[in-house]
Amino acid sequence: MTAADSTDPADPVASSDDLALLRAHEPILAYTKGEYFLPTDVEHYIAAAGLWRDGDKQAEVVPAGELDLESLLAASEQYPGRPLFLRYVLKPAGGREVRRWRKAHPTGIRRTGRLAAVGFVARLIDVLLRLSLLIRGTVPGGVMTKAAEQYHGGGGASASPYYGRVLREGGYVILQYWYFYAANDWRSTFGGVNDHEADWEMVTVYLAEGAPAIPDGPPTVSPRWVAFSSHDYTGDDLRRRWDDPDLTVAGGTHPVVFAGAGSHSGAFLAGDYLVTVNPRFLGTATRWWKRGAELMLRRDRSEDHGFGIPFIDYARGDGVRVGPGEDREWQPVLIDDDTPWVRGFRGLWGVDTRDWAGGERAPAGPRYERDGMVRFSWADPLGWAGLHKVPPNDTGLAHSLENRIADLDVRIAEADEQTVALQQGARDRLAEVRSLTTEFQTAKTAAERLGEAGVAEQSVMSLIRERTAMAEERAVHVNVLKSGGPPLQDPQAHVTRPHKPYDPGDRKHHGILLQIWAAVSVPLLFLAVATVLLLPDDREKIPTLLAILVIFAALEALARRRLLTTAVSLAVILVGAGVVISALEWTARHARDGFLVAMGLAALVLLLVNVRDFFKR
Repeated sequence: MTAADSTDPADPVASSDDLALLRAHEPILAYTKGEYFLPTDVEHYIAAAGLWRDGDKQAEVVPAGELDLESLLAASEQYPGRPLFLRYVLKPAGGREVRRWRKAHPTGIRRTGRLAAVGFVARLIDVLLRLSLLIRGTVPGGVMTKAAEQYHGGGGASASPYYGRVLREGGYVILQYWYFYAANDWRSTFGGVNDHEADWEMVTVYLAEGAPAIPDGPPTVSPRWVAFSSHDYTGDDLRRRWDDPDLTVAGGTHPVVFAGAGSHSGAFLAGDYLVTVNPRFLGTATRWWKRGAELMLRRDRSEDHGFGIPFIDYARGDGVRVGPGEDREWQPVLIDDDTPWVRGFRGLWGVDTRDWAGGERAPAGPRYERDGMVRFSWADPLGWAGLHKVPPNDTGLAHSLENRIADLDVRIAEADEQTVALQQGARDRLAEVRSLTTEFQTAKTAAERLGEAGVAEQSVMSLIRERTAMAEERAVHVNVLKSGGPPLQDPQAHVTRPHKPYDPGDRKHHGILLQIWAAVSVPLLFLAVATVLLLPDDREKIPTLLAILVIFAALEALARRRLLTTAVSLAVILVGAGVVISALEWTARHARDGFLVAMGLAALVLLLVNVRDFFKR
């Protein structure tokens, strides 16, 4: 497919300009050593895939080897009411074939101890997630190996295209670079969250339109922001300003994206990233856990992983690089809303495993979500990156302040008029009060008018406070404009959750003892519990289980070098539990006496309160 295949021939000049903009700002994708899948073209992929329709029983619509873009669109029109999906691998590789492939193509990656990053409860939940793979719809073992064989052997690895889209909104020229991969093998190859056939990722560059360089010439453009599709981040946190110190820009115009191994998720800095998966059913527990920790420890716990299950996304950038002047060059293909295969096929680009958790299902195309609805990032690229509120340049900020000053002038003048009217109304009411108090039969009316005067005075005071605040705000805006406009913000002022690599050398998380303990603790606990359940005397089971939990808590604290803190917390819990249990036992044995004591205490408290109120008269 060439760029001309997907552009509007009625406007070749616009297509040429768009292509030039895309080429001028092409990102450089830096992959981790050992990455099996690089961006490929959709035609090679479709030629090797079959088309299936979902239903009570999945059925093949077009056999593998007979499919192309034209027949894909024809089938989409033939089955408008049935979900469709492509199937790249028909028969997974066997165990021997997988081992042979892995041996011939080792990743060579040294993994980070992910389980050491979270506590014991999260490691238990990690076991549940692994067990859930047995009952969820998942990609069968060997599929990723077969996908890699087909990708490298079928010509898909010979070229690296991107599918570029250009649109103009809100003073920005928006360049979207869509990358298609034959598979996401994060779980099977790199120990991540999921596997799925096909993968669509995207980088967006936002250019600010300026005045033409020559009279009647085209507007000039300059890069302002870049945003990547990324795990766990939305809105403002997705984007970085062009002068951000965390953003590498080659040659001043080509942002460098560090792609996660297998996941292909984008990162701004090279490194290993900790991605936590919080099961939905534990969402409330996680929020309460963080609030409790903040209350007890008196410090922010926004980065606390709670009960989240940890996974490492390896975005090291030490492998192949694709981009201008790198190991491989891009082949651009223009797409837009009217590109037939982009608009016409709403199905999934890989096998639909029917995974109820969603992670092992293939994605839909660049325009659609899995449910067939238009993607947020496609329909509203400014809102996706939180840019509706951000003007493309500082001239827009100054214009906004000028509009605000004009609005404040009107509101201040209105407040002055209302103040005079309300003030006069309050005085009128007070004059009426003085008159009405001269006769006994209008005393009640006088009291009512006095209340109205008080309300009017409160309204005057409130309005004056509001007017004062507006005047102060106006003065600040005027001073800022006199000084040349709003100062340039820190490049990361908008970022609420910094996207930083996880430090594997962090003593708090990655001591050798902690890594060993994180690996063996859950299996040891299961063995210990199983052993206790085999004890012949039931009376010994509960005390033994409690003792085991205390021992495991102590070992966890020792591995994390928090033994003293844990010991104090455990002592407080044990003492508190002892007091509660003792109180409950005493109450159970002396129910009548307990009731009398409670009534006596209640009577004493009530008496003290009444006596205090009596002497306060």
